Amino acid sequence: MSHDATPLFATSGLTVEIPGALGERGIGLRRISLAVAPGEIVVLAGESGSGKSLLARIAAGTADPRMKVLAGSIEFEGVSVLEKKRRRLLALRRGSITVIAPLATAPPDPDRSVRQWLRDCRRLAGKGGRLWGDCFFSAGLHEPESLLRQRLGDLSPLTLKRLAVARALIVGSRFLISEDAGLDLDALGEAAFHELLGRVRDEFGIGALVSMGSLHGVERFANRVAIFFEGGILEEGTPLDLLTNPRFAYTREFRVCEPGLTGLPRDLPTISREAAREAEAHVHQTSSSLDGAFTG
Repeated sequence: MSHDATPLFATSGLTVEIPGALGERGIGLRRISLAVAPGEIVVLAGESGSGKSLLARIAAGTADPRMKVLAGSIEFEGVSVLEKKRRRLLALRRGSITVIAPLATAPPDPDRSVRQWLRDCRRLAGKGGRLWGDCFFSAGLHEPESLLRQRLGDLSPLTLKRLAVARALIVGSRFLISEDAGLDLDALGEAAFHELLGRVRDEFGIGALVSMGSLHGVERFANRVAIFFEGGILEEGTPLDLLTNPRFAYTREFRVCEPGLTGLPRDLPTISREAAREAEAHVHQTSSSLDGAFTG
């Protein structure tokens, strides 16, 4: 990973307003400044509603079109994607960016065969695309001829994620976006997917933005982790930093709320009021004036 290279994806002071369920509007992201370098995996971790999946959807161009950017910038390889953002991001998703959506896994046309899907990938890649057999192997798909005869709707969630990674390699994507990475996988499948992301980063220099509802396994594949709370970044660091020496009690308690880490049969620990209040005070202290300007 080269820290001197232009970031693949970067936001600076990004603040967005989103619609609520009852027609009201609120702040969805608060002054988010984050960058992903080539050959780097950045994990966005937080509870439901913390903003981590919203940022992933914004990066992918799949956020609610009613969302409004109030301040800040969004760039891909140094070029703003705010102007005509949906059109520009859709164009990038045909090659430079590959999105692995939650339940990516629920293919739009489950009756299509993998062979038909592959034809589209190769057409998109053109003459400069990588050999598909090599890409399948790199994505952990070791029986390609058998796989080509199957329907997308018959494949397991992990196999569909592997296909998405193979697609990225075939068309030459430089950036992967994975929203709620383990939502549709069991523990073994999630570990395998994380291992795959780390491997394609190391082998092909691909960068990735990955949103997760826990910190489970981040030390095995992530370069950096950003902890989200109420639309803001509470703290950011290497997995080792956040797992062993977090700055905030919220981060420590968020980690041990995972069933896989506690080993408790029931009565899983929850985040204390004190930890949540400290996190809230920190996240809101730099955006209180902004909140007042847009909620009155």
